[in-house]
Amino acid sequence: PKRLQHWARLSPEERVLDQWRAASGTPISDEAKIQFCVHALGDKFQLADVRLWSEHHKTKLSSSIFLEFFFDGAPEDISGEDDAFTKSFETMIEDTLRERRATEFKKKLQARSGGAGLRSRGAASEAGGEGGHRNESDEEWKQYLKGPAPATELTVRSIREAGCMLRFVVCQTSLSVSASEELGQIAFPEHFPINGVAQAVSTSTAPLPRWVYGLLAGT
Repeated sequence: PKRLQHWARLSPEERVLDQWRAASGTPISDEAKIQFCVHALGDKFQLADVRLWSEHHKTKLSSSIFLEFFFDGAPEDISGEDDAFTKSFETMIEDTLRERRATEFKKKLQARSGGAGLRSRGAASEAGGEGGHRNESDEEWKQYLKGPAPATELTVRSIREAGCMLRFVVCQTSLSVSASEELGQIAFPEHFPINGVAQAVSTSTAPLPRWVYGLLAGT
């Protein structure tokens, strides 16, 4: 509660940056491991961690949030194919955020219509009552689909190796504040409330990533 009160007093840029700093060292959610998987070059690169790219946030606030995405693998896995991997990564981020925004928009419409939900395609219109809510929701949904998507402003700055005994492919990126907040809500729900409300956090049931088995084998 104290953190929520503190974040409520900050600007969006300050709040999201503070949340990413608070998330440092926290394991990513099972949902993030599934949604942020990169399929490229005939292989699957599972997300191991997302961290604030701190060297870009040492001074004044920026209109972008700089993040590093750590994927199981090594640079030689994509040797000579950096562009193909980068394209797959960018597509994955854009698709994930677009699907999340659509889901959240539907939830808002359903909540406003008292749980009536969106009308199924081709369903007959109803006059008044629940049908009125559905017609209104349908129209808002159509307008949402026609409207431009919020700017993600994703830029992949570089791809590097993690530089430690564990091997990762690291994508160094910059994103808009809103996009980085949405990513944080998926990856670290305990640090990124939605509309000021803390998210429920479930216990992880996903299998361990590949790098953990490599670490255990070396001990």
